Amino acid sequence: MNQTRREAISTAALAGLFAVPATGMAQAANTSASGREVKAQLASRLVPSPVNYTAILPAGYEAAQDLPLLLALHGGDGIEGFSFFPATVEAAWSSGDLAPCVVVIVNSGRSFWLDWKDGAQRWETFVMQELLPHLRSTFKVSQDARKLTLIGHSMGGLGGLRLAFKYPEQFAGVAALESAIEPTFDYGAMNVRNNFFRPPALMEAYFGKPIDKAFWAANNPANLAVAHAARIKASGLQIYLDVGDRDILNTFDGVEFLHRVLWDHGIDHEYRLVRGGDHWGRTVPPRFRDGMRFLTRQVFTAEGEDLTQVANRERINQMKKAANVDPAALRLPLPKTSP
Repeated sequence: MNQTRREAISTAALAGLFAVPATGMAQAANTSASGREVKAQLASRLVPSPVNYTAILPAGYEAAQDLPLLLALHGGDGIEGFSFFPATVEAAWSSGDLAPCVVVIVNSGRSFWLDWKDGAQRWETFVMQELLPHLRSTFKVSQDARKLTLIGHSMGGLGGLRLAFKYPEQFAGVAALESAIEPTFDYGAMNVRNNFFRPPALMEAYFGKPIDKAFWAANNPANLAVAHAARIKASGLQIYLDVGDRDILNTFDGVEFLHRVLWDHGIDHEYRLVRGGDHWGRTVPPRFRDGMRFLTRQVFTAEGEDLTQVANRERINQMKKAANVDPAALRLPLPKTSP
């Protein structure tokens, strides 16, 4: 990326901290017990510029190479609503819930992490074509897609799922908490209980006026999961869904729907309906640590198949075959819950 795309770094004392090309560096750093926060900017012609971001570097970063990269996407309440996240990362590192990695928080405003219909803001393209190359050339992170993951809350959960499902070969995992997604494949069938917090004018800014229903569907995680099911499964993308059963925005409807879509199409994932969990509040930070634990277990330190169960699985598969049950069949669609 050329110099016009980057903001120069003003703190020379950080020069030894990064594997940084001459065209881009960090602005300032704060040191904590287990890592460092580096605040920086990235200029862009795709979105309102410059874009501020914070990189949280693990202890031992100076001696590290090819670290995993965890991109953190905030919700519609903006970066202020994500203020708990750096401390959550630090706590997760201290406890071993999160493997050493570079964590990057990007400030996008209420962007939807989407290329808007009118092209006024192109956040998806910014992430894929500008932000990720910039981070990979600026920090000591791996170029390998198998070490790139996403974690997001609310709008950020929606954005993370959209990016992961659109580009499953380019991400290894996504943890989406309280994702602000709707329980439908069709915008015209939307229930007001699932988008009452999004005024029509806001949705028209993203999806056109009048709303382009085909464009909305092309960016809806449930539609993407079905359209890209084969690619998602082939890629080995690790998927984590979390929602509270007391979510004040009713996002449990959409997350439950997506869980059922993934289940019915044989897309492996982990789904957690958290008892007493709300959209915000005291349950959210520890639930983020659960999501980090999932990404650490399934991506960063993945051990593969449990070899202690190979013989047992073969024995059970023989029993299935004897009963004319196909061991390789997709899961049965979840049944209706009313007689």
